[in-house]
Amino acid sequence: AAAVSYYGGGTHTITDLAKDLHAPHLFYWGGLDEHISKDQVQQVIDAVEAAGKPYINTVISYADHGFNCDERPSYNKDAAAEAWALTLAYFKEKLGA
Repeated sequence: AAAVSYYGGGTHTITDLAKDLHAPHLFYWGGLDEHISKDQVQQVIDAVEAAGKPYINTVISYADHGFNCDERPSYNKDAAAEAWALTLAYFKEKLGA
């Protein structure tokens, strides 16, 4: 099992559920994101770490919120391609796919 989260808005409000994660998790955040603050990202990471769950935290410094959605003005082709390549590599490593 493995899980990936792209710019999970609101995730900081459910950090009490971090203990229930059942798979290694790969998080993506946009470094230019004003929708999800760095403090909110840190709350999520702190909760996952405190729960002792395996994770990778990835901040794409030049990307905004929604960088992977080509229907948004914030879409960033380079960031989306980079994140997708990393996501596929992550799944291959974790799932052997």
